[in-house]
Amino acid sequence: MKNLFDTEGPVMRALSDLSTLIFLNILTLVFSIPIVTAGAALAAMHYVIIEMIEERGDSLFAEYRKRFKENLRNATPIWLIMLAAAGFLYADYRIISGGQIGLPKAMLIPIYAGMFVAAAVYVYVIPLTARFVYSTGAAFKNAAILAAAYFPRTILMVVFTVMIPCLLFNVTRLLPLFFLLGLSFPAYLCALLYVPVFNKMIGKKEEEDRPWVLEEEEAEEKQE
Repeated sequence: MKNLFDTEGPVMRALSDLSTLIFLNILTLVFSIPIVTAGAALAAMHYVIIEMIEERGDSLFAEYRKRFKENLRNATPIWLIMLAAAGFLYADYRIISGGQIGLPKAMLIPIYAGMFVAAAVYVYVIPLTARFVYSTGAAFKNAAILAAAYFPRTILMVVFTVMIPCLLFNVTRLLPLFFLLGLSFPAYLCALLYVPVFNKMIGKKEEEDRPWVLEEEEAEEKQE
């Protein structure tokens, strides 16, 4: 019981992580106020969460501000593309669901499919931009590949990213929680799923960059 409440114990670590997520959520909301900068704010949030999971990083605010500035160039066009896609899909949904121009309701099916595809790409593309240096096209391509390759994880990540903020934002009694954890908590849950995938990518890249290491290991195995 004593170890439970030690500085490095599970309770204190959980409280520390919770306070970090709350601070990150508030920072992200503040840095997203111009809307156009929301992509960089979200990327910075994901980067700090990755460091938190991997138990790296120093000053939270300094690290967040640094990553926000670094991601303004890369994350902003990605965010604007995703925002435009979301606006297009939502406009189509409103037109068809409103029934004002006599379109059949069955046309909502491809709209729903498009929304899911956009969400599936989104849950990877921002973290990829935060963790790696990609061109805009490469970021979307890799996000689509990961979304398909890790489909069960993708479904969970979409549920976390969409359902939790919607629930907190639309239920009046839970609205304060949206401003405290509405963005960072779903991102943290998603990071628990995508960080192992990213680590596999890093390990594979290192093997490709150092083929001689594999050759030496294979030679040693043959000698044994």
